[in-house]
Amino acid sequence: MTQPALAYRWSQSEFVRAWEAKAFDHRVELVEGEIWPVVIGSWHGDAVGQVLALLPRVGVRVTTATLPTGGSLPDPDCWVRRADAEPVGTIGTRLSVWDAADVLLVVEVADETTIQDLNVKARLYGQAGYAVYWVITQEAIYEHTGPIATGYRTRVEYLHGERISVPYAGVELAVDDLIASDLA
Repeated sequence: MTQPALAYRWSQSEFVRAWEAKAFDHRVELVEGEIWPVVIGSWHGDAVGQVLALLPRVGVRVTTATLPTGGSLPDPDCWVRRADAEPVGTIGTRLSVWDAADVLLVVEVADETTIQDLNVKARLYGQAGYAVYWVITQEAIYEHTGPIATGYRTRVEYLHGERISVPYAGVELAVDDLIASDLA
């Protein structure tokens, strides 16, 4: 009779120590104790560049830093925080922890990771209390709002030809511009 293999769950501190020791030979993130590879293709890179160029920046900071969330260390493609926000803590020597009220928007660009971003990461970011979470795919943008313990109360799909509101800035952006559809 064979025994089932035991799964090992990494803690944030273990992951950070391994990362700082350069133990990983490619870009990875810690999600609910598991190490996930970060997959980046051509369209993904173009779309992230478009989002970074288009997001309004008055009174905010747009960053690509790791966003410690619960016991995880996800690497959203970008996220926005209040310009005057101060970290509420640190993990290791280089990762800042932020109050959820200061995190105004979290963005994942999903090419090969759509299912994980719409489910696991939506739950993770919602549980953390981040007000707005976007998943950008080549076909649509999925906006999650109303964070709750199980994820988000609302998910709205925005398609090509539509516009999506950027609540922290009081403006709308064209979905086609954010999706970088002319670059796909």
